[in-house]
Formats: sequence, structure tokens, C-alpha cells
Amino acid sequence: MKFPIGLRLNAKVNNITKLGIFVTLPHRHHGLIFHKDFGDKWESAKKKYSVGDEIRVVVINNHEGKISLSLSQVNNSDLVDPTNEFKDSKDFTPLAKLLEKSTDKIANLKNQLNLSDR
Repeated sequence: MKFPIGLRLNAKVNNITKLGIFVTLPHRHHGLIFHKDFGDKWESAKKKYSVGDEIRVVVINNHEGKISLSLSQVNNSDLVDPTNEFKDSKDFTPLAKLLEKSTDKIANLKNQLNLSDR
């Protein structure tokens, strides 16, 4: 499995050290959430997590198999998830695109059932 920058995925905490939180990713890959990801809150953050916890992370770097992850940037819209089907949409926001698809499906269903607007 490839881990491109921006990819969001679930990870399982397997160790917490002074360096950060080490996690296991799908297909037995490993990554690190560096302690600087938590800023001034590292001391309290490392107490919040335990070995075995499942957390949502985003890939922020992948160099020579060393995968750097972030918890704080999971919702960062500048890190585009390459698996997001709306990533190339420039004319619509993802919600608008989804609504457009839903509206088209409803219209098609009405046509198949020979229903008209009443």
C-alpha cells in the first residue's frame, strides 16, 4: 500500500515515547506522530492516548519508507486526500457535487417509475 501525502487513515497506537506516538498503519506499516505536532500540549496529549487506541491521522511526509503523520492536521483542507473523489472539483464544493449527484439519481429514479412532479 502506498501512503501519499494527504491520505487520511486509521492507525493503532503501539508506543508512546519522548519522540512522539508510534502507530501501526494498514498492511503492517508503521508511522510516527512527532511530539511537535502537539506543540505546547505534548505533555498532556501523551497522557490522553494509550497503546491500542485507534486514531485518525493524515500523512504529512513519506520519505524512503519513513511515514510522518499528524493528528492536528487531519482537517487541514490544504492537505488534499488523493483518494477523495472530489479532489479535482474546481466548480463545486464537495457537498454541492454530492448534492448534484443525488439530485440526478432522484430524477433518474422518477423517470424509471414514470412519476412526474405533481
